[in-house]
Order: sequence, then C-alpha cells, then structure tokens
Amino acid sequence: WVTPFEQDPITQDVIYSGYDEVYKSINGGSSWSSISEGYNFGGNLNHLKIAPSNNNIIYAAMDSGLHKTVNGGITWSSLNGYSGNINSIAIHPSDTNKIAIATNSAQKVYVSIDGGENWESYLHDLPNFSALALVWQNNAENGLYVGMNYGVYYIDDTTPNNWIPFSNNLPNVQISELEINTA
Repeated sequence: WVTPFEQDPITQDVIYSGYDEVYKSINGGSSWSSISEGYNFGGNLNHLKIAPSNNNIIYAAMDSGLHKTVNGGITWSSLNGYSGNINSIAIHPSDTNKIAIATNSAQKVYVSIDGGENWESYLHDLPNFSALALVWQNNAENGLYVGMNYGVYYIDDTTPNNWIPFSNNLPNVQISELEINTA
C-alpha cells in the first residue's frame, strides 16, 4: 500500500493525504485535519484525486469502492455502476462532471459525464492488457490517455470508438502513472 498524496491544484500549500480518512493540510504539511471524519471508506485509501478546476470536488477510492465529495469533504457519497477494483482516477481539467476510472475488470476503462452517477465502458478496441493509469488532456477533443502494462493508448472525440497506440519513442513497458507536460 502506498499512501495517496495530492497537491491542491488551485491553492498553494494545501495538500491532501488518504489513509482510512482523507486528511488536509493548509500549511504545506505542518499540521493536518480530517475532512472525512465519520465517513467509512472501509480501510486505507488507494487513490485520491482533486478536480483541477474545483478543489471542493474530491474522489477517493479503496479497492472497488469509489467515493465523492462536492463540498470539500463536509459530506461524502459512494458511487457505483462500474465493476472491478480501481487502478486510477482521472478528472477532466475543465469539466468536473467528466471523470474516468481504470479498473481491473474486463471493461478496463469507464467514463462518466455526470459526476459518477452513470458510467459508460470505454473498452472499445483496447488490447487485452491491464489498465493502470489515466490522464485527461486539456484540449477541445476531450483526449484521454490510458497507461497499460504494455504501453500507452489515446482516445478522443475525433476517434470515439478507437484507441490509438501512443508510442512517441516510449519503450513498451508497464505504465503505472501518467502526467501531461503542457509546456
């Protein structure tokens, strides 16, 4: 188990950490307070994501459980409608209702356009590898990258049912984390 840590995408010196609760520090880690006190995630969290355009929207996952707050942790709710344990969470950079999860299920990738109320499988033509990491590209085509145990694949609105291999001189290795360098 690796503790999930996230830096607030909007406010400097604010960081979050996930254990059996979600903790927040407003002073760069000098002190911490729970923002999920009393909410039962079922154990130590595996994943934590803060919406890039609204830091009150936070998703937390443990195994197959996905949880969400829209008010900075005051209240939390459980989401369902997908299958498998969650390997990654990605929140769209400008649309807080658009999220993607990578799972260990046969469907591999799910996307929701309504904040997790409903999910659509994005399996399409993905190869039979494990989906391990996700990241949205901040572009008009809603580009989504998935890192798998062999390489990276890309899909967007211009190719809605086809994943495209994204090699860009990358070795064909396991991809467990993805970041986009916008510079």
